[in-house]
Amino acid sequence: MADPAGAAADAPAVPAEVRPAGAAGSVTVREYGTRYLRISVRYHGDGRFSWLRVPGPAHDRPRVPPPPAVGAALRRVDAAVASGTGAGHGARIALGERAAASGDGGGLVYRVPGAVSVARLLPSGDETGYRLSVRALADAGRTLRQLHDVPWEFTEPAPPHHGVRRLLDWISGAPPEEEDSARLRALAHERLGPHLWTRLTDWAEAARRPPGRGGAVLLHGAPSTGWLVPSPAGDHSVLLTGEEVTGGDPALDLGWTLGELHELRSAATRGLGAAGQGPPVDYPAAARALLAGYLRKEEDAEDVENMEAALPPGTARAATLRLAVHMRDFASFVGWHEDLRRYADLLAETLDADGAPTLQW
Repeated sequence: MADPAGAAADAPAVPAEVRPAGAAGSVTVREYGTRYLRISVRYHGDGRFSWLRVPGPAHDRPRVPPPPAVGAALRRVDAAVASGTGAGHGARIALGERAAASGDGGGLVYRVPGAVSVARLLPSGDETGYRLSVRALADAGRTLRQLHDVPWEFTEPAPPHHGVRRLLDWISGAPPEEEDSARLRALAHERLGPHLWTRLTDWAEAARRPPGRGGAVLLHGAPSTGWLVPSPAGDHSVLLTGEEVTGGDPALDLGWTLGELHELRSAATRGLGAAGQGPPVDYPAAARALLAGYLRKEEDAEDVENMEAALPPGTARAATLRLAVHMRDFASFVGWHEDLRRYADLLAETLDADGAPTLQW
């Protein structure tokens, strides 16, 4: 399944596509999206790209930059990333700017070095694209760790975690609700059974509450491969940041990305969606790169067991919630697909194992 919130299905991309040759002025090189979000990528020459992210008809709020104080904190993290202090070189933080064009529906523009995200490069089957993706995931891990070193001590209250909010609304059947979303909820309730459905609900409710240990930290809010853009030159990656930023438990950010990689690996193994039909991908190596970057243990990237012990408590639960949110979003923003039946089974298996498969790389 495509990622409706970040990397909706479009033609597979390989690194050659992110180097338009001979383009004069600004040209649109990619457009894609779902009922939740539309993305338009333009090339401006000299290796410069812009991504315009505009809410789709099913979106419930405009895309807006973070509050000024939060934006300033994000820029300080980016400066530390760029200078190589703290966690070392990570993914640069790209903050969106309000789109100048009228009728943009509250869209934001991001200045980035590439036209293709890790969501398209990682499973493309291209060796260079895979290498760039793994490096970008390690960079993203370092940057998330930098973000999580910043306590949420702003005058603004932390916004809700929008992914968790959508999941809780879906669990409760809150209106308005699309027909396919309601159909998926009935299916998931049947496949999970009362015990696992209650577990999913309890985990989602707990994720909404402020963390009890150490207080809330600065969260990206929705880190994913669709928000992560490598440079074709391989010099740095960029993480689109700001629209979902909030404060909370660091496990939510790390688990969000791990949950996506767990889903992709499982889909490939079970022959589901694009991941199941594409070339073989070493998803464990990609996940280990993310974890090593986050834990600042690049030299021990194969030492997965020791890395697990150092992860924020609750990471496996957060990863499981991400799987549930993606199922819900796909049904709501893309529509029904028969693969959702097998994704419901995957969710049940992951819940039954207390999320452990999301950490087994």
